[in-house]
Amino acid sequence: MELGLAELRGAQIERQDFLRADLSGRDLAGAVFRDCELRVACLDWANLEAARFDHARLMSATFRYAHLRGASLRHASLKGADLSGACLIGADLTGATLRQANLSGANLCGADCRWSDGEQLVLAGALYDGATILPPAFRPHEYGMIRRITAGRA
Repeated sequence: MELGLAELRGAQIERQDFLRADLSGRDLAGAVFRDCELRVACLDWANLEAARFDHARLMSATFRYAHLRGASLRHASLKGADLSGACLIGADLTGATLRQANLSGANLCGADCRWSDGEQLVLAGALYDGATILPPAFRPHEYGMIRRITAGRA
């Protein structure tokens, strides 16, 4: 699927199929993908700031080094997805399925990480801070996560 560079910025898309779509490097800031199919889609290096993927199916999609600041991935299925190095500052992952997903090196500072399934989730080198909301009884150090401490704060 070939799309124009600006066609999806701020777009409102519902129940559409983007299976295997190459959206790498695209500016999709503020786009809403409600209940969409994005399995095996490539969104590497894409600008997805404040984008919404609520209830989207993103299994095996790649978001390597994507900018997802303030994005909503509520109840999204991210099984086997690769979000390594992604900026997820302030993102909402509430209820998301992250089984076998890779978030190594991702920035989760200020993110809501109350996902529903994190079995075999890779988080080595992922950043979090005091504003990150983690699942109950979750031990970030056991996953190799790194706590970011802002100067002047305890």
